[in-house]
Amino acid sequence: MLHAGSPLNPLWEGKTLDFVSDWEDLPDGEWLENDEHGVHWYLTNDGEHWFSTEDGYRLWVEDGDVPQDEVDESIYHEQEEDDDSTEPEGDEHAGPVPRLSAGTTLLSMSLALFVLAWTLFITIASTDYNLDRYTSGSPIIAPEIDRAMVDGLELHQTLNMVTLVFAGVAVGIGCMSLLKKTPWWAVVASQAALLTALTLASRAAFSAEQARWDACDPSVYYCHQMKPESVFTVHSLYPAILTAFSLLYIFNQSMKAWANVDQQEESEFEGNIQLFSKSAPRLGGFPALVGLFMSLAVASFTHFFVIPATDDNISTFGGSLTAQGELFQSVQSFNVLVLNVTVLVMVVSLLTLIKKIPWWALPASILPLIALQFMAIGESQFNGLLAFEQDPFYSSACSMLAIVIISISAFRTMADHDWEEDDEDYGGYDDVGKKNYYEFYGDEEEDYEWRGKIKTVAMACALLFAGIGGFFAVQFTLGATDEPAFQIRDANGVLSNGSDDDLVVIDMLDKTNAYSEETLRVSLKINGEESVECTWKRQGYCTFVYLEIFEDRGLTAMESILISEGGLNWCSGAADESCTATVHLTQVRNEEDEDMQITVQTTDLGTYTLKVA
Repeated sequence: MLHAGSPLNPLWEGKTLDFVSDWEDLPDGEWLENDEHGVHWYLTNDGEHWFSTEDGYRLWVEDGDVPQDEVDESIYHEQEEDDDSTEPEGDEHAGPVPRLSAGTTLLSMSLALFVLAWTLFITIASTDYNLDRYTSGSPIIAPEIDRAMVDGLELHQTLNMVTLVFAGVAVGIGCMSLLKKTPWWAVVASQAALLTALTLASRAAFSAEQARWDACDPSVYYCHQMKPESVFTVHSLYPAILTAFSLLYIFNQSMKAWANVDQQEESEFEGNIQLFSKSAPRLGGFPALVGLFMSLAVASFTHFFVIPATDDNISTFGGSLTAQGELFQSVQSFNVLVLNVTVLVMVVSLLTLIKKIPWWALPASILPLIALQFMAIGESQFNGLLAFEQDPFYSSACSMLAIVIISISAFRTMADHDWEEDDEDYGGYDDVGKKNYYEFYGDEEEDYEWRGKIKTVAMACALLFAGIGGFFAVQFTLGATDEPAFQIRDANGVLSNGSDDDLVVIDMLDKTNAYSEETLRVSLKINGEESVECTWKRQGYCTFVYLEIFEDRGLTAMESILISEGGLNWCSGAADESCTATVHLTQVRNEEDEDMQITVQTTDLGTYTLKVA
């Protein structure tokens, strides 16, 4: 047993020490075995433990953390020395990693957040309302027609959920990209996946409308009374268009980062950016004024226009006594919440103006305001208006514009701040990106040249793909309306030298319209001669009648117009004579404007030609 100290040691007379620089100054006791880290341990006669450090020996305190930190620090330095001794002298192939700029990454995150909010509060809410409407006990048109619509809407809603997942993933990848924890292509890949989900969701919604029209049998139902489908009623289409344009920009920035990566430049040291620390800079006066003016505009619009208009609707529909009135009351509750949150944004803007709150408080207060405005839009879907036609949309557009301006200003403020001054307090970190390095074997100029060529080809392919995709999207959207509204065929009558022979039949194919006998005008031209007006059943140059399914004196799909000779012998049927009939259809109707003035509206329904046998 080895005793390190002596009771006569003057260091210990009347003193309680917790550190000595030499082992000979330790109190009486005995040495223990070294631990796995090579730390020397010593047990005194009083039962106290001492351990070795770089500069001496320190007392172990059971309920304290400082000695343990000293041990960990000592161990860390020893391991660091070992790692330094085994680290290779250099990596010939390690190089800089292509990285997206912070602005591009923030654009990706902002877009994903917008898609997430729009899908959650508007698209999904609208689809839920339509599903409830078409699955209710009383069908709108017929059960088989509503069933076709429901099948498409259920697929659309499933794809909306997938869109939410991809939007959340895009936000997460954007955050990781800001921390430089993802490869350069991760952001553009997440946006491409998000665009794919939005496109499929939009296609499913529009296909549901088309399936509903296809399921309508015009021989049984008045299909023209159904509301025609329109691509503009598909709410997922708008974020899809915005994502498509943003994706082209992000893809261009990604390829630029890959093509222009500096092969010789070493990874720069990045300061420890503490965005949410006390040392983070405050926003300036401009974003604070933007937030203040936005909140004043939204509060005024909501208080003086939206809330009174909704109150009128509640009174008109009997309030809680009717289902429609209850729906308007639900919308009004969101309007009141929007007004209250707007007041909060005013207060936060004023505090930001005098620099009393951190930079993130203002954008954080606007985000719930936009969410409430989107929820108000989604709650208003029962009135049959599009999202862009709802009153809360105008205030939400103002809020979104404001947060974009404030975000850009905040980004510039953070970028211009000298974060190196805070490194002494918080330390720094190196982002060397060793796991995702690229190897460069060729000459530097040749490497830049082929990277530039690949970037050019990739962007050309992306633009070509976007153009082709847009063309097919338009063709798919307009495919249902490209079909002719009418077709002409032979009446299969026997032509004679007399009059009153049946000449041609015009079949109506359009399910979306109906034409009464008072508004339809039929003119006939034989062999290029001067055209004449045909009359309804009465004697004239030519006559026409409706071959109807429904006896309502109206022309609808699968019904026809039979055109016959009047008092003249237009076609004799002789073998040496040809008879080419050209029929021109026009709709003429009277419309009354707000000033009680009647105007005549004329619609050209087309010209149809057939050689009569």
